[in-house]
Amino acid sequence: MNTHDDPGTLFRQTLTDDEPPPARFDLDRIVRDGYRVRRRQRALLGGAATTGVAAVAAVLALSLAGSPGERRETPAAGFDFHTAMAGYPGPVEYGERDTAADTLTDAAKETLGALAVDGGFLDPEALAYERPTESEIESARDRHVLNYGEALSELGYTGLPLLFEPWSSPGNGGQVYLRGYAAGDGDEEAERSAFTVEALLPGGWTADPGPAGAGVFPQHLVGDEASWGDEAPVFTSDSVNGGRTLVTADHGCAIEAAVVYPNGSALRSAWDLDCEGQGRELSMEDLVSAMLAMPEIDYDTSELAPVGELAEVPDGWIWDQAWEESAAADAQASAEVAMEALADEHPGAQLQHASPMQADTGAGTVIRAYGASGVHGFADDEGYPVTFSLTYYLPGGWSEGCGAGAASPEVYLVDCEENGEKQEDWNESEVDGRLVLTRTLGVGDSHSYFVYVFHPDGWAVEYDTSFAGELDGYSLDEVIAMIASLPAPVYDAEEYAQVD
Repeated sequence: MNTHDDPGTLFRQTLTDDEPPPARFDLDRIVRDGYRVRRRQRALLGGAATTGVAAVAAVLALSLAGSPGERRETPAAGFDFHTAMAGYPGPVEYGERDTAADTLTDAAKETLGALAVDGGFLDPEALAYERPTESEIESARDRHVLNYGEALSELGYTGLPLLFEPWSSPGNGGQVYLRGYAAGDGDEEAERSAFTVEALLPGGWTADPGPAGAGVFPQHLVGDEASWGDEAPVFTSDSVNGGRTLVTADHGCAIEAAVVYPNGSALRSAWDLDCEGQGRELSMEDLVSAMLAMPEIDYDTSELAPVGELAEVPDGWIWDQAWEESAAADAQASAEVAMEALADEHPGAQLQHASPMQADTGAGTVIRAYGASGVHGFADDEGYPVTFSLTYYLPGGWSEGCGAGAASPEVYLVDCEENGEKQEDWNESEVDGRLVLTRTLGVGDSHSYFVYVFHPDGWAVEYDTSFAGELDGYSLDEVIAMIASLPAPVYDAEEYAQVD
């Protein structure tokens, strides 16, 4: 699943050695015409950082370098390692003012904003918002004890059209992170934004088209799948002046464009024209012109580092609401069979609830599970009925164990680490060839058990319970033996074997 096993393919910026299909736009005409400012005639960047001014001027003298279909490698300036196989230790934090986000927002409102309004993506007044003043921000911080980003949100400066805000994406199951900034149309009620614009810092991605999403590493700047329609997009890839690379993808009803900068950063955008009959208008020529007018920014890459050994991320499932509906009967049947087994040990056990669940892995996939809750037929020393929760984890999207001490613990089903160290209250054992993980917590006479049993067939079961006192037949060892003897959940083993 990890494409880093073939490093020779990571840094090519065309899809194949074959001659690419003809472009659906006239790049030479864009060179001649320059960027036609359609609604605003003032300077494209206004007060934007000087790092972007050269990029705006350069678009008026755009020149091609390199022939179509030629495989090129453009090393990022300032790094002695391939940034595609590098990343950041965690998500970005927005604790103080971020001048990169401000620069991107100012530039995008001037360039891409005109396209969005003219094409019917935004109403003209949608971009009339102003950034809060520093005094307003500081007042909100003091009043509510907020950091900088939280204060902006408190003042309503979030989720606005073409407002760039910090963005992070987990790489390889959260073992490493990509960082950047993202903006959209600001419509929080829409299932899918009419357009998205993302600025990516160097690290964790490749300009090669490939499978989209966070499930692969490095991630691909532009997806090569039929994500907007029934057919895969038509690609172009060209070198332009200033050491930049321009990549476009025409999906028919949607278009995408991306610019890769010499410093290893990138800007990409996707625009839904008419995939659901919206009737919006935007030509690839105009999108390319606007994208090339956006500035190259010197981002803070102080935490960027080459990745070490990455654990293989198990194939997971794509979130699917229909699965929850179709799996309801199997979840109920699995819980009922488990309840019968528990009642054999402790008569009177009753099922209270059962349903399918999908848990986000952080890698663009989900773990499928059946969750259930119940109550035993006995009470603890304080007279309260002893309750429990039971979860069957189906194969796919997780690895057995907790990964304590592993270079990449994120891909394991159980998180038993804190600050990189295994917590002392987790223990590992084996019952009938099955790995067992347990955690016990207690204060005084109150006890909590967390028991995980991993089956060789690829499924696992979790049992959580809390009670007061010492109960006959309900010691930790007895609970482990009871859970290890539970029957398998109901699922199609042949179907689930495909994701092992």
